[in-house]
Amino acid sequence: MTMADSSVGPVDPKNHIASVEKAVRLLELFDDETPQLTVAEMVRRGGYTRTTTHRLVTTLERLGWLTRSGEHYQLTLRVFRLAAMAVSPLHLREESRPLMSELAAHHGENVYLLVPDGPRAVCVECIKGRSPVQIMAMDVGKSLPLYVGGGPLALLAEREAELLPAVLENLPDTTPTGQPQTEVDLRAKLQAARDSGYSRSIEDVTLSVGAFGAPIFDAEGLAVAAISVGGLVQALVPKEPELARSLKETASKISAKIGYQALRPRKAGPALDS
Repeated sequence: MTMADSSVGPVDPKNHIASVEKAVRLLELFDDETPQLTVAEMVRRGGYTRTTTHRLVTTLERLGWLTRSGEHYQLTLRVFRLAAMAVSPLHLREESRPLMSELAAHHGENVYLLVPDGPRAVCVECIKGRSPVQIMAMDVGKSLPLYVGGGPLALLAEREAELLPAVLENLPDTTPTGQPQTEVDLRAKLQAARDSGYSRSIEDVTLSVGAFGAPIFDAEGLAVAAISVGGLVQALVPKEPELARSLKETASKISAKIGYQALRPRKAGPALDS
């Protein structure tokens, strides 16, 4: 296999930067079957000389697109942030908003749409429910660390291998509300979320406030976003089974709208060295 690809169409010499094309094609060598490659393997698979390949790899590593472990290189989180953006928050919002509105209208609670941004999750859409209580910790443009909150935990649970190492680097001993938290506790929460299909956040961000979250998958089976329902704990917990069921159904519908097929294996994201 080489990087020659005639499917991109004819090259206009006046508007073509060969080095950029070579760098992109080098990144495209990494896939599910080969998440790590040595320079020698990239030379063989890519078709460029060792000198050219080494220069490209060194530049990409310096810019933060590749990281090295021994003789092997792999993609960094920066690539996956772009992948999340490629789903396009705008497109994702357009597809999600009607279903989020239905969920908010049916249960009367606030509904949030979040996407990953490094070790945090950013809210890109919010549909207000009927409750007069506003949750100040989350709104459009605001973010939370992945270790707390319904939506962030749902994302982290599905992309644990990829995202957890960075989260653990700065994991505090307590949540924002003072609840004790350890790596063991966090991993248990993530496993529980995967087992049940939704995450639970009870007063870990704001006292008296809770949230449930469910992941949204793209056409490749990667969790690119999460939807969550948040409100007062006294209102959420009594109707948790019903809320969780509706939340997961809504997440599944949004996933289907952006191309996910339930029979396709889900992606967990590549494991990164901590």
